[in-house]
Amino acid sequence: MKLKISKYVIVVPFLIALINVNAQTTNVKLSGIVKYDSIYLQDINILNKASNLGTSSNENGLFTIYAKEGDSIMFSSVVFQKRIIKISNTHINSRTITVYLEPDFYQLDEVMLAKKVFINWRDAAVTKGAIFENDEISNSKAPDARKLTDPNANAGGINPFAILMMLTKKNRLKRKAKRLELKIEHEEIKHLKNDFSNTIKNLYGAIFFKEALHISEDNIYLFLDYCEGNGLNNYYKSNEIVIKNFLILQAKKFNSIKN
Repeated sequence: MKLKISKYVIVVPFLIALINVNAQTTNVKLSGIVKYDSIYLQDINILNKASNLGTSSNENGLFTIYAKEGDSIMFSSVVFQKRIIKISNTHINSRTITVYLEPDFYQLDEVMLAKKVFINWRDAAVTKGAIFENDEISNSKAPDARKLTDPNANAGGINPFAILMMLTKKNRLKRKAKRLELKIEHEEIKHLKNDFSNTIKNLYGAIFFKEALHISEDNIYLFLDYCEGNGLNNYYKSNEIVIKNFLILQAKKFNSIKN
């Protein structure tokens, strides 16, 4: 009887140790999400450096990967800084992992796009009789035709139309200024949108298209035309991270078509 008890005393701790070792060496399926602030990041490269197996995040920033405690998971992207997460016992127990990435400051410094206003003088509203170059004749006052032809002109009197024009002059000038302001703003937005592709190319340069997007220099304008067809110009007011994410997604589609 004593011999049997001693056998159990030896076997039970051995089984417990075996279970613990097995748990630490067995890969488990982890469900994860990748974010930047409140933005869910798509197409982030995710690699388990221990097993050399990887995946990527979907349009909602979600991914799944197999790992065990102690494994190092690397998250990398063209737009964001590389980050390595070491899998802990907490990750294994919860079967989840949440990762926040920061923008890659290899990016260009913030650039202010200069606002340029182009006025089409053929469509510009110009007061009839406006003088663009003054000379001695144009500066001289024209004779009062009414006084020359109407004998009652010098008798004085009230002109209701002149009073009405005087009272409404301020409001008319305000409305005219507002219309001109809206027209200039419309022309400005139109110009920024139409020139956005050139702005992108000049801002990022050929190296970005070649190394980050795998677009050859000969195909850059063809690629930008493709992006315009998919709504690139609507991003003219967006920040650089959103623009680059859009370009990366479009580059994958473009390259798949070209290949």
